[in-house]
Order: sequence, then structure tokens, then C-alpha cells
Amino acid sequence: MREAGVYLLASLALGWIAVWAGENLFWTTPAPELRLLEIGVTWLAYAVAAGAALSTVIWSGIGGWRAAFLGGALLGFQIEGAVVGTMYEAFPLQLVWTPLAWHAVVSGLCVLAGGLALARGGIGRQVAGMLALGLFGAVWGLYWPLEGKALAGFAGVGAYLGLGGIGAGLALGVLTRLPTLPRGRWWLWLMPGGVAALWIVGTVLTPSPLRLAGPGMVAVTVWAMVRLGRGGGRAARPEAGARGAGPGLFGPPLPWLRCLAFGLAPLTTTLLVVPGWVILGGVAVNVPVALATGALGLGLWLSLLWRAARG
Repeated sequence: MREAGVYLLASLALGWIAVWAGENLFWTTPAPELRLLEIGVTWLAYAVAAGAALSTVIWSGIGGWRAAFLGGALLGFQIEGAVVGTMYEAFPLQLVWTPLAWHAVVSGLCVLAGGLALARGGIGRQVAGMLALGLFGAVWGLYWPLEGKALAGFAGVGAYLGLGGIGAGLALGVLTRLPTLPRGRWWLWLMPGGVAALWIVGTVLTPSPLRLAGPGMVAVTVWAMVRLGRGGGRAARPEAGARGAGPGLFGPPLPWLRCLAFGLAPLTTTLLVVPGWVILGGVAVNVPVALATGALGLGLWLSLLWRAARG
């Protein structure tokens, strides 16, 4: 059962990275009533969805940035479609925002794939990349005063973003120390089965034909991953084909100090957004950010579907 333990650890690590990118970075400031139990439940939900995405990556053999992007899309469809159900509210716009626009582009490409790639490159490039991610987080965070959201100060935002961000950096280091996982193990079905069960329960409680869009988007994405990966071999590395990739589930081990450098992103966001709220108040950045990330996410997703269809 050692391989199952590796799979569980990878799911937890990916889940925490997704929590930081999809919750902390998205919401910028903690809710006043946020408790450790809620954080734990959120992490568990994200870990299950991330594990299901990882299972698909392993089954399909897809690698590189396409694995990170399509895996992030799968996670987004599962979280928004099976866990919280928000994907069906502003239909069909919310098929893109946030599954493709945020979970695939920001969480999958920028945080996971970008975080790994930058940590393998030069120090200067990593610092610049983390500062850019932090700047993006600060710009996005300027929107929340317009929603009447309770805003924390330096200490609250710093703890919310910083502690979670350091944890995400350490999770990247953990991922790079895990061995490859073979296909065909029965436990690879557990996480996808858990997500399917959540979707079924949600559909029974709130029946709507729109909910069929959830498994539909998942099925199309899985099909594309299988076609692009061509079933690739007995084991899969999500980072296979990326620069510097080597043995292991996510390439060779990263130095821990390079992993901790991920903390520059939340530090930058905190130092910019808190005074930004005081000086600027709320800024309507939500529409341009949603349009830009949505266009990028949908465009990449459709282009990968096209490549998969062409074989």
C-alpha cells in the first residue's frame, strides 16, 4: 500500500496548493468567522478533487503544462460543479468563470506549473515571477471593498495569505520528492468516485437539467487528456517534458529554500493590497480580470480539445 500512500500524500499536497490559489488568493482577506475546522473541510474537498484530477493525469499519461492546465480545469469543474454548485448559477458564463478562468489558468498554470518551473530556473527569474503573481493578487484584491467584504489589516491578510502561501511552497517541495505512480491501481478510482457521489447527492437535493453540464465538461476534458496523453506508458509525471524534469512524480526534488521563496507572492500581495484599500477604496477590476483570464482559459481549453480531436 506504499503507492496508495504516495497517492494520498500527493492529493493532499495538490489540494493545499489549490486551496491557497483557489480560496486564499481569490478572496484575499479572511472571513471574520473563518475557523480551523472550515479550513480543514475545505482542504479535504480540494484534496479529493485534486486527487481525481491526478488520477486522470496518471491514467492518460499527459504531461507538462497541459497536465497542469487540464488538471486544474478538472479540479475547477469538480469544485464548482459538484462541491459548491455555483457553476450552474449564471449559466453558461460560470462554466468558464471560475473553473477555466481561475482554477485552470491561475491555480493550474500559474501557481502549480509556474511555481515548479520558476523554482527550477534562475533565482532572479523566480523572484520576478513571484512578484508578478503577488502583484496580480493585489490588483484582484482591490475589488473586494465594492462587495462590502470585511477587510483585515496587515496582520490578518498576511497570516491568511502568507501562512497558506508558505504551505503551498512546501507542498511543491513535497510533490517533487514523490515517486512516479503506475496506472491500473484500484485506489485511483477512490477520489473520482467521491466527487461523483457529491455530484449525485447535490443533484438529488437540487435537481436541475443544468447540473448535467458538470459531468459533461468533465467528460470532454478527460477525453482530451486521454487523447493528448495517448495513454502514455505505465506511469505518468505531470511535469514530464518540462524543462529540468527528471525522475519522480513532479520531477527531481526542489531545494527547500527555493520552495520557501514562493512566500514572496503573498508578501507582495499583502504589502500592496492593504494600503491600496485605504488609498483607492474599491476598484472594479473584476470585469477586466474575468474577461482576460476567461478568454485565456477558454481559448486554451478549446485549442487543446481541437488538438485532441485532430489526433
